[in-house]
Amino acid sequence: MAPEEPDRMTGGGPPAPPEELPAYLVDALESQSPDRLRLASNYALSLAGWKESRADQELQAQSAQDTDEVPDDWDDETWEDALEEAVDKAGIASTKGTITTKTINDNDYYYLQWRDGEQIKSQYVAPVSPDRE
Repeated sequence: MAPEEPDRMTGGGPPAPPEELPAYLVDALESQSPDRLRLASNYALSLAGWKESRADQELQAQSAQDTDEVPDDWDDETWEDALEEAVDKAGIASTKGTITTKTINDNDYYYLQWRDGEQIKSQYVAPVSPDRE
């Protein structure tokens, strides 16, 4: 049987901070008044929402094309095969994701990107130029 949580209203100790929070942040929060903690909480929630929104906007802005469109240098069947393989490896629905272009070592590559909770995940599709495949 797990130990019971101390009753916060009757003078038990403070709650344990999440292990993922850095000590400098925990220390700063623990030294604040309840009013300032509520302000910080509201700000943190607003900031998290804003950051998530920005990440979504960046993902959309990076979009080279819709997944239904075939890149100019690719023939339909070869592109569809490469995209289908990426979708299978990613384990996502074929309607999910956006095609983006990433440059690695001066070479351009297509990646399928999608949101999974708070994370943006990527799966390699193919080089931008099919002759580099």
